Amino acid sequence: MTLARQLDALRHFEPGCRLAAFGDLGASIVLRSSSDGGHPQEYLDDLCQQARRGFLALDAAVQAGGAANTPADDVLLLAPGEARLFLRAGGGSGDAVLCICDDAEAAARLAAPARQLLARQKGGM
Repeated sequence: MTLARQLDALRHFEPGCRLAAFGDLGASIVLRSSSDGGHPQEYLDDLCQQARRGFLALDAAVQAGGAANTPADDVLLLAPGEARLFLRAGGGSGDAVLCICDDAEAAARLAAPARQLLARQKGGM
């Protein structure tokens, strides 16, 4: 199954998911996305930049807290009317799944299938 179809399936898995995307955190660009409405590439890339900044902040907090802590692989941003879920691959590949959901509950239900999609990619598209 292509990455585009996997993103479509992820978005349809959770009715509260408005957008599912696959991006490269290092380059801060979205490579593929799925949504009902079209989004300009600038919007998608800004989403990827938000994810990158979120993970940089988490990593800095872990470093400040000592080596006993492990870096988080997910970020949840809440805003009025939406929840943004960002998941990154382990191993420093920079791959990430980015989702915009109606609320935190929808994002929570989407986390496991989004992690599975990310694990299947293993750096390839």
